[in-house]
Amino acid sequence: MAFGSLSSLGFGSGVLTQDVIDKLKAADEASRIKPYTTKIEENNTKQKDLTEIKTKLLSFQTAVSALGDATVFAKRKVNASVTTNPPASLTADSGVSLQSMKINVTQLAQKDVYQSKGLSNDSGYVDANLDGQASFTLFQNGKQYTITYDKTTTYKDLADKINQATDGNIQAKIVNTGEKDAPYRLTLSSKETGEDNAIGFFDGFKNEDGLYQVDSNASKLFSNLGWELHKPLSDSSSGDITTIDPNNFTGYGIVDDPDNPLHIQKAQNAEFTLDGVKMIRQSNTVTDLGVGITLTLNSTGEINFDIQQDNESVIKAMNDLVDSYNDLIVNLQAATDYNSETGTKGTLQGVTEVNSIRSTIISTLFGTQSVDGFVEDANGNKIPSKVMVSLQDYGLSLSDSGTLSFSQSTFEEKMNEDPSFIESFFAGITQYKDINYTGDLVETSDTTKTLSESEKEIKFEKGKFTIVFNNQTYDLSKTRDGKDFVLTGDTKEEQMQNLVQHINSLNIDGLNVKLEEVNKDGKQGVVIKFSSDNGSDLTIKGDDEFLKQFGLKNTTVISEPVEGLGVFAQLKSKLQGMTGTNGSLTKLDESLTNETKSLTKSKESTQSLIDSKYETMQNQFLQYESILNKLNTQLNTITNMINAMNNQNS
Repeated sequence: MAFGSLSSLGFGSGVLTQDVIDKLKAADEASRIKPYTTKIEENNTKQKDLTEIKTKLLSFQTAVSALGDATVFAKRKVNASVTTNPPASLTADSGVSLQSMKINVTQLAQKDVYQSKGLSNDSGYVDANLDGQASFTLFQNGKQYTITYDKTTTYKDLADKINQATDGNIQAKIVNTGEKDAPYRLTLSSKETGEDNAIGFFDGFKNEDGLYQVDSNASKLFSNLGWELHKPLSDSSSGDITTIDPNNFTGYGIVDDPDNPLHIQKAQNAEFTLDGVKMIRQSNTVTDLGVGITLTLNSTGEINFDIQQDNESVIKAMNDLVDSYNDLIVNLQAATDYNSETGTKGTLQGVTEVNSIRSTIISTLFGTQSVDGFVEDANGNKIPSKVMVSLQDYGLSLSDSGTLSFSQSTFEEKMNEDPSFIESFFAGITQYKDINYTGDLVETSDTTKTLSESEKEIKFEKGKFTIVFNNQTYDLSKTRDGKDFVLTGDTKEEQMQNLVQHINSLNIDGLNVKLEEVNKDGKQGVVIKFSSDNGSDLTIKGDDEFLKQFGLKNTTVISEPVEGLGVFAQLKSKLQGMTGTNGSLTKLDESLTNETKSLTKSKESTQSLIDSKYETMQNQFLQYESILNKLNTQLNTITNMINAMNNQNS
């Protein structure tokens, strides 16, 4: 609120003035407001420095997280014996087992490719005199495609019809070869490589009776294209109806001229050996040699591959760790430093939450850890044992000035000794408890008696008994080769044993199933036992009554993880205890914010009281001035009267 201006009060001159009030108010604000202002400024500076430290700490935490996560240790690299124009190349995803393999490529997979004889133009009609429609059939990979055309169909249209009818599995196009007089050719190519994708031809179609019927117009078209079908003598015809077996027919090839080939590339499989074992595949890209492994065949020849752990990512993470820590230390030292000679100190000096950061990190980094490893006996044999190690063994060291340094050569030497050991030490390996599930007892009195003829066979219908394991579903209604499964046996025990053999024949990786004789609560019988140690959950589901006859029921067994806590996993947890939602630094920052809000509120309240106090004082001074001015006026009047009387008497 604005104050009025106080003038000099005559005989009280220089006492009751605005300047006096301003000085009194300034002195009051200095003693009561300034402490709040100073504390607020200190808190703001603390929060600014704390924010900088938290930013540096989060950067350091990122490097720690990379080393505390087993993912960085799962990365793989592939070394090849041939690097220039290699006959094959290999890629390995993270987590693939370390291994070596020798590949000898003897044959590459090829597409099936045909061409027609030369055509004078690409837009001419395939048969301008055709009455009605004509059809021919193409075969590939167990499927047949019927292509129908009429007198308005051009060679370009014919290519489009083939592409559409085969859904692109047989790719047709008109190409310009540049040959004189007849520069155009119709080409057919299988979309995929391999013998299964070979193209077969038939100059006709399958009629309503399911028999293959020759279409003379289609025969004429094939002749115009230069495609003479290679028909065996056994495929004789009675009129247009052939004697072809409709259940086994895959089409004809064409009679080719070596000097002017129309079958310009024959469909063939890839052939190679893997460590001496012969392999045949439809494609030059092989993805079923192991999960996460892709082999690409480029040319014939031999090549060796060595799948190794990719240390570069771990080394980079270690260097990032050192750089981010040293960057953090610069800020910590500035914020917590105290100079005994000058008495100056950092903004966060003496703050426990900040002062403890460095000691927490160092004690964790350089603490000795007990890790499962091996020791050598007097004979050089490796014996499983607990091994005491620290990061100093892996090239990390602390200088006198408090900064970290990293020796890459020391690290690589230790890394190459045992990659799995360092993974356990750094990140801690997550393992899983073995899962075990045992079905209910099926008593011997029920299992050993001879079954009736109708009971000796049990048909497994789809969905009545399925097993889910490794994220794959296995329906026991089918055998491994896709045939319907029927469980047989003269006794229930024999049937249960055959059931166990059937489950095991499906080669469910990591799942072990066996039949055991047990004595439970005085009852003798057999049970089916499921077990695994690969970390997958197990689910058995199906029809309750159907499962019950084998002592089973709908159930899911969850594999429980057992966390291994490595040095960086421990440090990551401690850093989260500082920077997390409920972390010590987060709480400190919140405390400073709340304190600043409280101080600001108190400052504003005190300022309001001071303003009110001096507003009242000004009003009082103004009243005093008015009274004194009146008295002064009266005094002047009396003085003048006295002076006038004295003048009259003189």
